[in-house]
Amino acid sequence: MTTKLTLFTATLVQDSALSVSGFDRETSSDQPFAIVDGVPTLVGRGLKGAAVSMARRFFDPLPRAVSDDIKNGALRRSAWEFADATTSPIPNSAPHPCLRAGVGIRHKTGARAESVLYDREVIPAGTRWQLTIRVDRSYALDDDEFTQAEGILGYVLAEHWAKERCWIGGGAARGLGWCHLEDLKAYRFDEAAYETWVKSGRKTLPTELQVPVPIFEPTRSWCFRTLDVEISFGEYRPTDSRDSNEAPWGLDMLAVGPHDTERAMQPTGDGQWAKPSWATNQQTPDVLSTDRALLMEGNRPLLPGSSVRGPLRHAFSRHANEQAGRLVVKDPHLRQDDEGDVGKDDPAEEPFGTVRQSSRILIRDALAKNEWSAAKLHMHAEDEFSAGSYGSAKRDAVRLLKGTFPVRIVVEGADPNEVEKLTKLIDRQVALGALSHLLIGGHKTRGAGAGHWQPNEWTKVVTKARDWTQPNEPQPTNEADSKSRDFIEPEKSADAWARVRTKTGTIPNDGPLTLESATKLAKAALGEKVEQPVAWWCDPTIDLELRKAPATFGHEWPTEDKGRLQVDEVAFYAERAVWRAVRMSSGAPRFVLIEEIDPQEIDAASKPVRVEQTPARLHGFQRFSSADTGSGKVLLREWHRNDGILGFTLTKLQEEG
Repeated sequence: MTTKLTLFTATLVQDSALSVSGFDRETSSDQPFAIVDGVPTLVGRGLKGAAVSMARRFFDPLPRAVSDDIKNGALRRSAWEFADATTSPIPNSAPHPCLRAGVGIRHKTGARAESVLYDREVIPAGTRWQLTIRVDRSYALDDDEFTQAEGILGYVLAEHWAKERCWIGGGAARGLGWCHLEDLKAYRFDEAAYETWVKSGRKTLPTELQVPVPIFEPTRSWCFRTLDVEISFGEYRPTDSRDSNEAPWGLDMLAVGPHDTERAMQPTGDGQWAKPSWATNQQTPDVLSTDRALLMEGNRPLLPGSSVRGPLRHAFSRHANEQAGRLVVKDPHLRQDDEGDVGKDDPAEEPFGTVRQSSRILIRDALAKNEWSAAKLHMHAEDEFSAGSYGSAKRDAVRLLKGTFPVRIVVEGADPNEVEKLTKLIDRQVALGALSHLLIGGHKTRGAGAGHWQPNEWTKVVTKARDWTQPNEPQPTNEADSKSRDFIEPEKSADAWARVRTKTGTIPNDGPLTLESATKLAKAALGEKVEQPVAWWCDPTIDLELRKAPATFGHEWPTEDKGRLQVDEVAFYAERAVWRAVRMSSGAPRFVLIEEIDPQEIDAASKPVRVEQTPARLHGFQRFSSADTGSGKVLLREWHRNDGILGFTLTKLQEEG
């Protein structure tokens, strides 16, 4: 049985909130979520980008059937096809995006940085998306290449995405977009199964593969190290106290605020809330009114990964700069250049990333587990003379009194030694947290944020490489294959001079721009040196009276029967020149002539250019407005300048057959 198509299906489950950028629309968010026809959507290109990114970690070089690069020559279409994913086919049942605030924290003071406040729309954790991914045999050169493309995708899905190493969308290093796969299945279609599937509206699937998902072994090592840390808040009692009945020494609280639109209303969720003595028997309302609410996701408090990542980076940076003898530490949120970077000498740049380099330390959002409790505390500023409330500075704020957050930290890299350095970096910062010396959240100087960090052991995920290099593309087995796959061999790039002449004019006798009138003008402009063009092309004017598709491409000057065709744009290509005409909105056509000249002919209209030749192909597709253009191999001669491409012509055109 020859496989024509392999289909993977799975359910993508969010372990944290997800941010996927969409088009601008009527929203107050700085980064809106991708919504299509009112439904949140994971765009296929974003899913594929995440899969290719994971594949590049383990396969070097990555086969061209998976992802191609322009350095390999003419680009090839990928055999991977990712469909857009939605949460539910039932109308009005999709989850609504909510706003997640982001803020920059000053390195020196720990206060909010000026002009570094933003928000984004996110889909909450727990949302499930239906994935459909194809591997198409028709885009692979042979069975071996198709097997590689199929196996690499199976490896990414089964060995990483299904094992909670799936990062999608923006802000993965700050806790967003952590996902995993469930119910992963694979189906192989032969010709008969594919025909049945298409006729059924892509509903009738063949028998699911009973063997594990097809996997292609990696060719490169990549190291993942994972550390789970429980950050707990509540009564503080030293663990080495000899008296187990000793009273707690204090209370560790947490304050992490929500988006400004949710600051005044506090959902109570499923936790316990402290009440005054006179309200002990009263039922806790679903929502409390407050001046400063606590960030929640669903029914539980949320500790964003960014709230852990920021203190880790700042603590490491302060220590590293102190060891290096730097007295002045640059702040990452005080703009040092146009990109807001702190400079290449910043010790935190390599492990924690910059605006130009992704971080190798990823920290996931954490949701409070088991029992938790909170309270709405009344606060005021004290008058230093009377010791009473200062003016109107009375307020209230919600604080978490008890709760435990399971935070996951992942470090990765190609070199085990470099990854080991990152784990030691994290260990030192976590040790500070174990002493309650690494404060997180807000109001750190007012009794909040000094939780207790309890780390587990690091877990290692190291994939060993096998010796393998990408094979050369197979040689064609017959003459027909050779003609369809070989491109014209281009010459090397060279410097030259080109003359550009443009003018806006009228057609003789004030008639419309037709193929006939354009041909006469082109012959006059190109001169006697061009007996026949390499090719001509035109874009016909819409004419509902036409009953037959006109020819819009040819290799010789158009004949009179074709010349009466009205056109909006037309081009005549010579070996070293191109003449074009286009009908402007005013009705008058505009003419452009670009031709290479000898250095002795340089004038004011001449420009220095770099000549590059690019092989291309005519695919033989029949456009809706024209007759079939045929197929063949083409060599483009492009004129480049520093500010971009100036133009191009066709230097060779070889028909297939």
